[in-house]
Amino acid sequence: MKRIFIVLFFISITIIVFANDLMKPALTARYMEYTNNLLRGKRSTTSREQDPPPEYSFILNGNGEPTTFLIYSYYDYMPYSCNGHNVRIQPEISMPYGYPAGGIFITYMCSESYVTTTDRRAFYSYINPDGTLCYSGVCNAYTIEREGYTSCAVDPVTGDPFVVWHSTVEPDNSYDCTITYELYHASGSCSNWIEPFILFDNPEMSQPYTGHSDDEFIWPQVWVGASPLVGHRRVHAYGNNFTSNSAGNANYNSLYMYADFNADSLLYLSHLDWTVQSFPYFDDMHYNNIARVNKDMIVSETDGKVVFFGSVADSLFALYSNDYGETFTKYTRQIKQPMDNPTNLYTGAPLWENDDGSPAEMFIIPSYGLTHYNGVFTGENDSKVQWMSGVNYNSQENIDQGVYWVEYIYPKIFTFDTVTGEFSFYDLDVQDSDPGDDHLAVAFDLDDDGIVDEYNDEGWPIVVMSYPVWYFNGMYHYNDESNCKMTSNGNWVVCAWHDCAKLYHAYYEVPGYEGWVEQPEICIIISDDNGETWSDIRYINANPNDAIIDTTYHYEGNYAPEFEGMLPINITLGDKLEIISNTPGNYHAKLHFAFFDDDEYGYGSMWPPYLGGNLRYAAIDLEFQEEWVTPVSINENTVPPFAVQLFNYPNPFNPETTIRFSLTQTSLFVTLEVYNIKGQKVKTLVNEILPDGEHSVVWYGRDSNDKRVGSGIYFYKLNTGEYQKVRKMILLK
Repeated sequence: MKRIFIVLFFISITIIVFANDLMKPALTARYMEYTNNLLRGKRSTTSREQDPPPEYSFILNGNGEPTTFLIYSYYDYMPYSCNGHNVRIQPEISMPYGYPAGGIFITYMCSESYVTTTDRRAFYSYINPDGTLCYSGVCNAYTIEREGYTSCAVDPVTGDPFVVWHSTVEPDNSYDCTITYELYHASGSCSNWIEPFILFDNPEMSQPYTGHSDDEFIWPQVWVGASPLVGHRRVHAYGNNFTSNSAGNANYNSLYMYADFNADSLLYLSHLDWTVQSFPYFDDMHYNNIARVNKDMIVSETDGKVVFFGSVADSLFALYSNDYGETFTKYTRQIKQPMDNPTNLYTGAPLWENDDGSPAEMFIIPSYGLTHYNGVFTGENDSKVQWMSGVNYNSQENIDQGVYWVEYIYPKIFTFDTVTGEFSFYDLDVQDSDPGDDHLAVAFDLDDDGIVDEYNDEGWPIVVMSYPVWYFNGMYHYNDESNCKMTSNGNWVVCAWHDCAKLYHAYYEVPGYEGWVEQPEICIIISDDNGETWSDIRYINANPNDAIIDTTYHYEGNYAPEFEGMLPINITLGDKLEIISNTPGNYHAKLHFAFFDDDEYGYGSMWPPYLGGNLRYAAIDLEFQEEWVTPVSINENTVPPFAVQLFNYPNPFNPETTIRFSLTQTSLFVTLEVYNIKGQKVKTLVNEILPDGEHSVVWYGRDSNDKRVGSGIYFYKLNTGEYQKVRKMILLK
């Protein structure tokens, strides 16, 4: 048996037909020969009782289907882009005119023909509140360009979406970044896109900000947040530099832009007044060829927080603004952790060797895989930013040579505290004795006693592996193309990614993994305490063999029949969790997501016959263990302790909805009434003394004369004498 340090080859993926706008790897991936001292599935017993994998169920759309078809695309490489969000949820009402909203905008790149090298467009789909498809089409109906890598943001007031992408729009064939927005608030419909205009004009605009005249800032991301101007919001965007520096590396410095707007400025089809800035920290990393910058941005809807977060070389970083993106403060933390290099139990040879055969000096450092992520705000007043990425086990020799071992990538949750400026991390897979401590897990010493946990028959230390990618075929791993996406609402947080560890073993014909050929899994974890601790992993797959539990063949019953006949990859999450229920023992949230149902395992659009697949939307009901705490009520002291929670589900609804509320004070005289948008009372649902406890009542969409009411916005008001609360609901027919 050959030792694990034997190198089969170096490889760099170059695919001509995809042109040259793929995200370039900063380091060369070095692949290891498969050995039986790489094992999957051994997990530690943590220092706390870890919550079990979350229970879930698919939520059927209005047509009774578990998934919603969006469009067929021949282009199957990263349709949902790299960072940021592609699935954005509207507010329930579009203001200022009060149109019903509550739908979902999904953006992606799509090719409707075999000519994927040129026929690649920026598309969107609008999903109705009941999960059915309203419309799929191009964001740009004015010109045909090579468009790609979309990102989407939705104004929380008007419900209008902003979409950005990069494309070749000028004679020099350089990539420019384009933006458009849709005037949903003007008509209550989803197809009023304005003519796109250039946001990042490459390479002309870079000179004043970076001092370089050949930069191309592409792969744009967009957010909408609060504005310092009364009655306005601020739209933010950034792009990463595609151009290589003098050393031949693309290290991704950025240009950043923002502009203020309101509903009227959008109605006037304004191109907005943009402020542009660069970041010396990023510029230094790129032009001086120090290290690649892996990052994303997040913007608060409620205050002036704007944060760039990620990793550079051996450190985490955050650029933090509390003044709406006008100024930033830099925070960094080195997390290069030394790691023992254990030896063979019989021969004393080191597990990892340098090229000359000497023992390797080993470290855990931030990974150059798992870099396509987004972030979420958690904690009181959005005080923390969290994102999922990875760490890599690597030798100092490899680090110096610019190569890394793909097999040794482990997913983590990273946290930046905006109040203290401190960073922390949480082990996801694989975990040591305390996944939330200040020590990164070592995969051959999970009990943290400084001794190798287990050896194989030949005396080599067993290294427990994670494989957080969706593709492996012995040569390509696509670790750069795997998404790690998060979403949240209050103290409830969700994280999702892909894993192909079982597939990896099946490829190498390891006994017991025969049924896992070309079968990646979706991984979902949840937190109900603002990301302080996390549940165990819920694996979801399309492998019909996994419908039963058989530990010999590594079947754990995680087959989702809703994925029957599919190959679900490239999962991306909605930007917000929707609260379904929040009563004791009944904590549920709706997770929106989109995915690509591939026709063929791999990237079929790279070579004939250019197979693509279906883009789809779905939603699942996730069960949480602890109460949801609304972010709004964290600092509200006006809510009496005896009246808690008032909500209805479904919302929007047709033909009926259930209104739920709870009381902790006995013998209260309670009224629950329904009003129309004109303030006229439609029906009294409750008018009596009620005991403490949970209560629910169904409104069947009828007035006090038992006549059906029309579609529209309605309000329901709970009144206990000392406490009253009003909420909105929408009846759609």
